[in-house]
Amino acid sequence: MKQLVLVVLLAAAALAACKQGKGDRCQVNSDCASGLVCKAATGTCDSSTETGIDAPVPPQVDAAIDAKVFHDAPAADAP
Repeated sequence: MKQLVLVVLLAAAALAACKQGKGDRCQVNSDCASGLVCKAATGTCDSSTETGIDAPVPPQVDAAIDAKVFHDAPAADAP
């Protein structure tokens, strides 16, 4: 019985120590194996040496200009 418990505990510890490989799902960098990072845009482990960003940066929005353009537009129900 003691041997069975020991085997189960060792198996659980081995599974807990496994890290995700390249392309595997992750949530944080510690989920990934050594040399890999968790890419937030894809939710997968990938090489940390890749350059660039995961997703484009949205353009800066000027609310005052956008509001004026919307206000000056003709109403949808106008003849």
